[in-house]
Amino acid sequence: MSSYTVEIEVPEDAAIEQAGETVEIEVPETEYLLSAARSEGVWLPADCQQGWCTTCAAKLLEGEVDQSDAKRYFEEDEEAGMILPCTAKPESDLRILACQYDEMLDHRAAHDKPPGRSKR
Repeated sequence: MSSYTVEIEVPEDAAIEQAGETVEIEVPETEYLLSAARSEGVWLPADCQQGWCTTCAAKLLEGEVDQSDAKRYFEEDEEAGMILPCTAKPESDLRILACQYDEMLDHRAAHDKPPGRSKR
């Protein structure tokens, strides 16, 4: 089983302990990014943990993920480099920008995808 290095950039204004930091973790190819981060003490925001609500949204800065387990993930999300760490498995080393919920809502609204305008 392969394992990948994942760099998680946490914005300064994030409401978690690691705000303003970049955290590096190792994630097996079979594990979700959110679960791996939480196991390492990086308590990224999440709600449904099924790829449905977008609370955990992040920007994929480098690398590739398998998002096939998400309940609601769209081609437009992938094209924009948005991911849902709760259901994203690494397929390479990654660099992500965490805590992008508002950005995901704006993106979804601009593409008329849920939850989009329903949350704004």
